[in-house]
Amino acid sequence: MILERLIKLNEYERISVAVLAVLVCAFVCYASITRNSVVRLQTAIANYTDIQTAYADAENQQTELSGLGKLFEEKEEQFQEYQQQCFSVAEAVQFFEGINAMALTYNLKPISRIVSEPKRFVVGKETKPQQEFLNTQSAKIVVAGSYFDIIDFLSEIFVRRQKVSISNLRIALPPGEDFYPKASFEISLITDLSKDAKK
Repeated sequence: MILERLIKLNEYERISVAVLAVLVCAFVCYASITRNSVVRLQTAIANYTDIQTAYADAENQQTELSGLGKLFEEKEEQFQEYQQQCFSVAEAVQFFEGINAMALTYNLKPISRIVSEPKRFVVGKETKPQQEFLNTQSAKIVVAGSYFDIIDFLSEIFVRRQKVSISNLRIALPPGEDFYPKASFEISLITDLSKDAKK
């Protein structure tokens, strides 16, 4: 039927139909070729956008990691400083054992030294995770000697890298004594069990 119509066409109409057929074929070929390219281009653009987003996320994560690294270093330095203020268990034992010898070097007469059992270090109502390795230890000390020797002895106790707390200090002359007062006080310190575990 289409063939019969083409036969009936004059030469000008046949040329027009041929040109139209070529144009349709060209358009179909162009559309099929460019369609694949357009799809690939759109896919490439979407992938590029995803890559840019992933890169931006990676940069943000890198910035966050860098910030966390600096924060970790600061916390590590603070922890090291804090840990230097604590005694190890061995250092605490040595400190309390050496108190009487230290008193003797200041011409003081040691009268008594009562060392308490270590207790869990608690700030507030409950132990926090960062405190689980910390204990407190205290000792009640009584010495006798001159007032200035007692003051020098107490100053010596404070001159150390670890923190030592002195409380309930009483200096008084015992009945019948004119020159050598008696000093009673309590020494408290913090021990860090993790320091012994590292050795």
